[in-house]
Amino acid sequence: MSAIGSFSIRSVELTFVIVLVMLLVLWDRAKIFTFEIATEVVSITITDPVLSHWQVGRATLLDDPFDDAGSRVLDEFSLVTITPGTQVRIQRHGVQEVHVRLQRADGESAGAITPSTGDAMKIGEWALLRIVPDKLPIVLPFRGLLAVGEDVGPGVSSLLLSGDISVIEAQAIGRTHYVAGNQRLESGDRVIPMHAETLLRPGPTKASMDGFIRVEPAQGFSDPTDGLLLVAHGEADYVQVDRLGSAGYEIRASRWARFLHDPLLAAIVAIMTLLILMIEFSSKCAGLLKPARQAHVSDGDKHEPDTDR
Repeated sequence: MSAIGSFSIRSVELTFVIVLVMLLVLWDRAKIFTFEIATEVVSITITDPVLSHWQVGRATLLDDPFDDAGSRVLDEFSLVTITPGTQVRIQRHGVQEVHVRLQRADGESAGAITPSTGDAMKIGEWALLRIVPDKLPIVLPFRGLLAVGEDVGPGVSSLLLSGDISVIEAQAIGRTHYVAGNQRLESGDRVIPMHAETLLRPGPTKASMDGFIRVEPAQGFSDPTDGLLLVAHGEADYVQVDRLGSAGYEIRASRWARFLHDPLLAAIVAIMTLLILMIEFSSKCAGLLKPARQAHVSDGDKHEPDTDR
């Protein structure tokens, strides 16, 4: 084989490997963001009623923002059901009572309350629940569009306290996932999971998340915790972080970081590199042995006896 032919084959092999690796790196993958955040305020737009059934204990219900005297106390086993499209704002300072505000922009009912007697009562387009956790924690599950914290500015009194966000990404092949990165949040941040703009989506949109909010009582079996503990996860393209009134930054899973975090991609690259080195080594050895073989054949021709004499 000529040197030009050998060089051409190696070039094709190298090009194939580079293209394959680039496809594995740049190919879009599912990314799951997980939140574990301590905060004083959470805003949720409910998208699915399956997880929006809350047992709130002896909460106080206020369904008219201009009539505090019209409030009433729910019984201990009352169940609050929230309809999709309702905007929920949950707020708590320290270990005080929890304020849950339900609001609709279209004038429809925000949900219903079912007491232990079983007679459901519809809620109007606005309602406020004041919940006092007693001895046992309260857990409020949800599925919806999420915003944690408030953008720092005049009149803002409820903040994100602390937390962490992890990015979990799918491997190149199979259903296995790996942790692609972690980000620690600072007090005063505001975080919103987002979907990026695509041909089918004209602009960035909020991503739906599944999770729960845990409220610890001031006096109970466990140590009291300030504010609210939020745990959530969901598929998104990135998380928008607003910091101290500025646009902040975006939390993303870098494609180039896959070389460090994706064990399958790292193994494929290592195997392909080893194969290329083996092919190159074999080619070099063949090139070194070829002149020696040709010289051996030439020597044999010189010492061949003349049978015509």
